[in-house]
Amino acid sequence: MNEINISINWESVKEKIFLRLVNYEKYRADMEGKAYIKFLDLAILFYCDCTEWGCNGFYVSRKQILMWHRDINDIYQAALENTYRKDNTLVTPILNFFPEESVYIAQNGMDVMPIEKEMIVLANQSLFFGAAMLLNISVLKKLADQLDSNLYLLPSSVHEIIAVRSDPNTDVSYLTEMVNEANNYVVEPEDYLSDHVYYFDREKCEVTIAVPA
Repeated sequence: MNEINISINWESVKEKIFLRLVNYEKYRADMEGKAYIKFLDLAILFYCDCTEWGCNGFYVSRKQILMWHRDINDIYQAALENTYRKDNTLVTPILNFFPEESVYIAQNGMDVMPIEKEMIVLANQSLFFGAAMLLNISVLKKLADQLDSNLYLLPSSVHEIIAVRSDPNTDVSYLTEMVNEANNYVVEPEDYLSDHVYYFDREKCEVTIAVPA
């Protein structure tokens, strides 16, 4: 693919910019010059998808924002609208998301922890950098209301997050251990998002880092 010209105008790209969520410390050195917003232990980046032009995509830079006579909030709002289109969100039970594993478990009489049966995967339809769903407050609120519970959100990778209902018996340390084990043994280094579990408060409509008791 061809490289895109840095002078491309705002009207041409504003509907092609999408949110990407990465670990702040891991990618800190790579973010020099890029536009980003820090969020908890993460960074929100803005990726312009130029596939339909036959060009390489690019991360929006601070220089480009100035050239477009915009501010970072303009970029963020445009990316929110593009990323969270109704036809671009995926919310599904984890056993539907990994049907082959579900069949294997059933055929071999393996036990599944109750909490694992209740897990919900949140991603985008492309299953690529879908962990930005962590910022999709309207979807998180809807899911929390459906479950009549606040949510714990597990960073499966940069491509998806996993939601479980919060109740007094939920062990945050156990969930954190699950995340850490997956990061150590399953997740590819380039797909790593975080070792933290997050918490969604449906009354405050707020995502924070969950703190083990």
